[in-house]
Amino acid sequence: MRSTTIHIPDHLLSKLDQAVKEKGISRNRFIVQACGRALDESAGKWPDDFFELDLCAEDLKLLREGASEMEEAIVNLRTNRKGSVL
Repeated sequence: MRSTTIHIPDHLLSKLDQAVKEKGISRNRFIVQACGRALDESAGKWPDDFFELDLCAEDLKLLREGASEMEEAIVNLRTNRKGSVL
């Protein structure tokens, strides 16, 4: 299992310590479980403002070009019946 370092504000760490004490688990286990739940809950969901197009003209142009390139690549891969690596 890999490890990482995180920085937690003091007020949040105090709450975390209280929660792990009540649950009788380690900080690590609590954080891993919380991350797992957060990822499961947000899986497949778009961020609330994802579809708001408040883009400048240049960004909108780049977005349209990228979408067009992606669509072309998908169409080309679909017509190729040989095994393709995506």
